[in-house]
Amino acid sequence: MISENTRNSSKELHPYVVLLPTSIDDKIKYITTLFSTPVTIEILRLFEWNIELCQKDIIMKLSQHSNKTIIGSIKKLVSLNLLEEIEKEEYRGNRKVRVKCYKLTDVGKWYNILFKDISELSNNLIKEAVTNLSVMFMAKILPFSEHLKIGFTEFVNHVMSSAIKSAARSKKHSEYDLLVFGSLALDVYLKPSIMITSGGAGANVAALASNLGLKTGFVSRVPANVIGSYLLAELINEGVDVSLVELDQDLELPVCIILEPLEPTQIQCTCNPRADFKSLPVTYQINDEVVQASAVSRSIYLGEGICKTYLDLLGKIKLKDKILVFRPHKISLEYYFEECLPILNYSPILILNEEKEQILLRKGINVPGDLFKAGVEEVIVTKGSQGVVLYINGRDPRTYTPPKVNAVNTVGAGDAFSASLIYYLLKYFNIEEAVKKAVYLSAVSTTQLTSRKHLAEAKYVK
Repeated sequence: MISENTRNSSKELHPYVVLLPTSIDDKIKYITTLFSTPVTIEILRLFEWNIELCQKDIIMKLSQHSNKTIIGSIKKLVSLNLLEEIEKEEYRGNRKVRVKCYKLTDVGKWYNILFKDISELSNNLIKEAVTNLSVMFMAKILPFSEHLKIGFTEFVNHVMSSAIKSAARSKKHSEYDLLVFGSLALDVYLKPSIMITSGGAGANVAALASNLGLKTGFVSRVPANVIGSYLLAELINEGVDVSLVELDQDLELPVCIILEPLEPTQIQCTCNPRADFKSLPVTYQINDEVVQASAVSRSIYLGEGICKTYLDLLGKIKLKDKILVFRPHKISLEYYFEECLPILNYSPILILNEEKEQILLRKGINVPGDLFKAGVEEVIVTKGSQGVVLYINGRDPRTYTPPKVNAVNTVGAGDAFSASLIYYLLKYFNIEEAVKKAVYLSAVSTTQLTSRKHLAEAKYVK
């Protein structure tokens, strides 16, 4: 009879990978040889990775079995390429003798941990095991994929994308402080030396907000390839829920060339914002899962994206007591302002920079007067090292000057400001205090070299 404990433990399935020979006959021989006696398993369990055991030591540790049984089982493990035999010479008194020692092969290491409880394994061993498994698995399966006429790139991209999807689901938040809509990109710096970092304003905001302690989700479209998967893995590592990100094998990852990291910032991105919306690295359709996540989130950040898509979302959720921040891309204001204008009816906090303010002024839009008439109650205009101007409907404008810092990279400073602003608003600071603190953190962020900033410690400074 199977015990209740055994029945329950059988439901806990671990992702073990067991490597076997190619032919069916060899598979059967391999398995029946390995499991022909429990002694082979006992011997495998004795070993630690990268540590040798000599035959005499194995016999002493398994003294309940006969020498003949033990030696026969060792030979089986060597024949299966699970143990590697090493002959050594050692002195016993005045006599030099040959002794047989053994260590686990790469495949043997996997069978070794297969028969150990995970609690017996150190964190370092688990890390090494997972890394080695990935390398070994790919090395073994690639020739097999060629046999099935699956392209190398297609196979790797599919494996990486599937792994990211699985990891994203396992890290999914049940509720959100902030849901970020935006894009993910790769930033390439040419000065002061060539450097490649993660980028994308939306992704930066999401990572920063998570770094500050907010339960953050990211909604976007990302290429289903190795680079896209790697960048999403970075976000997962930052604590960002990316389960709502759509992976698209036909999408190209935006690459932004940064000519000068200090202001005035000069950035040239490969993405064409005026192209067909399906080719843009942002979400263009709102599914039920995104609507549900938006409905339960305490705040929503609408960054670079398609205004019609945002309007579709806003029409499906209730915004009462929810913080809504709208920070449109300059292309949206330049070419699609009429489509974006209805979003202002939902009274978001509107964040602009000087360039976006000038675009609106050229269109004959008075900032902030006409924006107030359209439904906005707070307009924020960031002006780089000159600080931030806060316009609140019915009040005089207020300018916040940043502290003097040793700035090395202003790319991402606006993202730092946006994430910090939302953080402090969620901590129940009023808009004036939130802007003041966000200006400070934004200035601090410019002392960091990369586009993706980290401000968890800085938030306690002021």
